[in-house]
Amino acid sequence: MPDLISGQKLKLSDITPQHQLTVRVEVRHPDADLSVFGLDGDRQLKDDRYFVFFNQPQSPAGEIRLSGDGQSRSFAVNLDALPASIERLIFVATSDSQPLSAMQGGAVTLSAGGGDLARYPLSGAGLKSEKALMLLELYRHSGEWRLQAVGQGFDGGLQSLLEYFGGEASDDAGTAAGHAAQPAAPTPPAAAPVSLVKQRQEVLLKKAESTPGMVNLIKQAAVSLEKRGLSEARYRVKLVLDISASMTLEFRSGAVDELVRRALALAARLDDDGQVDVYLFGIQSHRAGQVSLDNVMGFVPGLRFQFEGGTHYAPIMKMLREDSRREESREPVLILFITDGATSNRNAAEREIRDSSREPLFWKFMGIEAGRVDFEFLEKLDDLPGRTVDNADFFKVRSPIRLSDAELFELLVNELDTWDRDSKRAGLR
Repeated sequence: MPDLISGQKLKLSDITPQHQLTVRVEVRHPDADLSVFGLDGDRQLKDDRYFVFFNQPQSPAGEIRLSGDGQSRSFAVNLDALPASIERLIFVATSDSQPLSAMQGGAVTLSAGGGDLARYPLSGAGLKSEKALMLLELYRHSGEWRLQAVGQGFDGGLQSLLEYFGGEASDDAGTAAGHAAQPAAPTPPAAAPVSLVKQRQEVLLKKAESTPGMVNLIKQAAVSLEKRGLSEARYRVKLVLDISASMTLEFRSGAVDELVRRALALAARLDDDGQVDVYLFGIQSHRAGQVSLDNVMGFVPGLRFQFEGGTHYAPIMKMLREDSRREESREPVLILFITDGATSNRNAAEREIRDSSREPLFWKFMGIEAGRVDFEFLEKLDDLPGRTVDNADFFKVRSPIRLSDAELFELLVNELDTWDRDSKRAGLR
């Protein structure tokens, strides 16, 4: 049985085919309450019957059942019985009397069919005044269930959690363990006293300390986003790398590795999980996995591919659009598209840009200028007529790339704020 670490994600199918699970939570703390929130795709509690805790020990049809008391509770979960509106289950520990730094250990254990599947050890180490801790999350992604060890603490206790997730607690909510108040009917999300987006970013920033140079890159990315009023914007970030033969030198010189690190820094400020989906293209289109703070140091050298003898934009653009739709996320997508050449079949690429202008996607094209390269087509895409909104921007840099990080991040987020505003007005998100 593997021990999970904070931030780690697994496909549920990789550890069990079963969807009837038991989540056992033990928190050795003098006054901790354990509960689970059933949320929609926007992480909102739209149906308070799916907030399961001591005073409401099961969901409407028994899809989630709570048993046990004190410092140890078990949640029996039938994922297949959950309504389609419940896309996330977040297991939490809260206390309104003592910070969770007083916790003397514990664990969250996932089991099915009588056997333990995964364990997430808990500790008060690293916590200070936090009175709430998100422990484990089960969530739907691309049509399948996944698991994440969260380990994210924040101030405010149960009441702040209810408000953040779109519910509303009565005046005595957040009392001692076993006496949490029944939430009132959901209301539009209230302004939470603590930003969980910012706290998640702080977690990623702390994690980045173990990767040389990443902290400064993340901070620089934050500066560029803040200038455009996007400090709390949420985007899924995808990175597209040209593997046509002319890119050989860029890969071998380390330039591509540096660009991947900067894309990850941007994702650490835009994407809740701080991960970037990576794609490769030449003539063919390829999914290359995810880069994160855990694997960025060896990601590019570890890529296995053959350079290809052509540059075709349309197939990889189609793949990105299809993957983004399958993810069924409410968050828009920022696509960083890096190439050093023009494409064959320009009409098909234009159609992809026009068609995707009705979708929550923003294309950022970066041209690497090595020798005589014709970027006239990418300049045309930047100003292409016939779109619902302007959903693309283009800039070029000379090889070798000598831009400062501040200059590069400014170029990477240029026009993102305009698209962010216009896409909302057009009802795309």
